[in-house]
Amino acid sequence: MLGISPQATGDFAMTIVWAVLWGVCVSLPVVPQQSRLVAHAPDAAAVLLGLNNSAIYVGVALGGALGGLLQEQLTPAGLGLAGAAVSVAGLLANLATRRAVPRADATDRSPGSHGSHTLR
Repeated sequence: MLGISPQATGDFAMTIVWAVLWGVCVSLPVVPQQSRLVAHAPDAAAVLLGLNNSAIYVGVALGGALGGLLQEQLTPAGLGLAGAAVSVAGLLANLATRRAVPRADATDRSPGSHGSHTLR
């Protein structure tokens, strides 16, 4: 979305479409992430969800600070591309830190069963 922001700055209708798509794309990953956190440690769900929300707020604050620093050097279109670069860096960091986590298999509930392994 940030990569196509240069096209959204010149036309009001395109800006509205971009803003709606932005809102949808930003909100979509939150619920699955929260579900994964609760599934990972159900007994600590409240703490995990609180930390997750805090991390989101820190990211929003840092993004605003970086945008504020860069707005004098870049055009609005350039800010979108800079934001896209930061998003890609975050995606690459996420992919680089994935690991196999044991997951209980629904068909095998015997004691000591480790089930299958999935990436999380």
